[in-house]
Amino acid sequence: MAKDLREIRAIDRKYRSLNRRRAFRSKWPVLLTAVLLPLLAAVCFYVYQKHTIPRPAMPSADTAVIRFLDVGQGDAMLIRTDAHSVLIDAGDRDHRAELVQMLRDAGVQRLDCIINSHPHGDHIGGLPAVLEAFSADEICLPVIPEALLPTGTVFQYVLDLAADKRIPVHMPECGEKRQFDDLTVEFLSVDNSEFDNLNDCSLGVRITFGDVSLFAAGDLEADGEKAFREVGLLRPADILKVSHHGAAKSSMTSFLETISPETAVISCGAFNDYGHPSLKTMQRLHDAGCAVYRTDLDGTVCFVTDGREYWLST
Repeated sequence: MAKDLREIRAIDRKYRSLNRRRAFRSKWPVLLTAVLLPLLAAVCFYVYQKHTIPRPAMPSADTAVIRFLDVGQGDAMLIRTDAHSVLIDAGDRDHRAELVQMLRDAGVQRLDCIINSHPHGDHIGGLPAVLEAFSADEICLPVIPEALLPTGTVFQYVLDLAADKRIPVHMPECGEKRQFDDLTVEFLSVDNSEFDNLNDCSLGVRITFGDVSLFAAGDLEADGEKAFREVGLLRPADILKVSHHGAAKSSMTSFLETISPETAVISCGAFNDYGHPSLKTMQRLHDAGCAVYRTDLDGTVCFVTDGREYWLST
């Protein structure tokens, strides 16, 4: 009897094992589907996203595109029309490869004009890489007092590269202009000989396309802003490139009241060591009624304008 019971249990275990195998074989397509379908869906979503991410806004015959490029704790701004490209500053050396790629993604094949507001590393550091990657018609630089020369090895390297590539280098006079179809670039400057701070020697630029205007002046600080204001160089502008990455000593109340911008853009790096932008500057911009965008929070900030109005492009 015990033997029969053992045999019955052995047969029972055998059939249970066979049934489990049959059950697995019948269920494995379901199990496989449960694993593969989510994986396949994830792959499809990735491919969809990759091919539907908005491409950089491109100018048309009737529009211009203004990009405040995200180059970390530095400045770089690209203005493009259908046929022309102007670059203002070139970020730092650490972001030179990203800058060159961003210019290519934006459709740049050559640059009509390269403007360096002042030769600090976070504004000129990426310029050698730009000159090696693109041809340019001219480079425009500020007048630097002899007391502040030499400004650094990158500045000299840029001059050497320009000479090698036969790119003219100019130091524009105040009020001098460049016309690129409907886009006007006006250079603004004061007598820099009294400044002992390279930031206050920044070359100012007023960009106009139709009725839409933009003002940018590198790292201009309070003394430089005062000098610009006292000689009557400041006029209302729709968009302000906030000077010196939003530092506390820039964008003084009187300066903002004169320019009266609707929109302000701050170029700065995330969690930068300088604490930019300053809370004081942010408060002054808020009090001035500006809509504020920041490259550390918003990435590259892009505006499209038809000369009558402008709008944020994502």
